[in-house]
Amino acid sequence: MSNEPLEELLNKMPDESAGEEEIAAYMNQFMATAGGPDMLKTFADQITAGGSLDAMLQEEESRYPKLQSPARLIFLIELTGTEPLVWRRVSLPADASFFDLHCTLQDAFGWQDSHAHLFEIWEGGQLELTFSPDTGEEADENDYCEVGNRIIDLFNEGITEFQYLYDLDKEWRHRIVVVDVAEAGEKGTSKEFTAQLHDGAGHGPPEDCEGVGGFQEFLKGEHQLCENYEPDILEKFREGKPDLSSITFREPATVLRS
Repeated sequence: MSNEPLEELLNKMPDESAGEEEIAAYMNQFMATAGGPDMLKTFADQITAGGSLDAMLQEEESRYPKLQSPARLIFLIELTGTEPLVWRRVSLPADASFFDLHCTLQDAFGWQDSHAHLFEIWEGGQLELTFSPDTGEEADENDYCEVGNRIIDLFNEGITEFQYLYDLDKEWRHRIVVVDVAEAGEKGTSKEFTAQLHDGAGHGPPEDCEGVGGFQEFLKGEHQLCENYEPDILEKFREGKPDLSSITFREPATVLRS
């Protein structure tokens, strides 16, 4: 049994870059250290449903404001530069924040939420405002937090079109238009306080196809990523007829704390 104090061992916990062998070796040493198995069991009990850590997470999630507007904003979202055009029509309760729309857009297009993103508001050819996840001390004075700002506030000022950038290096640019406002339950909208997918066309691109140009090569079968897909899957991409019924939306509160 190892004589190394458990406290000292905890300070040597592998970081995110550690390989499987390093992690396995660490866990073996942890379990062989006095108090290690008991600590692991205690931690497991805390994070299971009803445990203390689980309760803390649930409390944190409950702080995220629940959508409750009886009206809905209907959006047309187009992935700029794709041919044939990849697009979705979605709706959200009218009190939705830009973060709510971010989560909806990620799920609707099949993105993996693994790259940076932001919203841009342009007027007269000039970039006027941005909404991003983290507006720290170094943020531009016209950059606002996407979590605490509602889309309806800009809509009420006459702004009905803006853009969403995903993976800032590759600039997957989405054109977003507020095409309608409807009472919940009218014009095909749901009465639930959640995101809703109404229509769309085209499969969302694979994450690593290197932008719009790479996606066009992928559709032609000329991209190296094609080797990772079965011929029938590639054909479905070319047909551009995704199974929209299989798309589900995550709870923004859950995404925020993940």
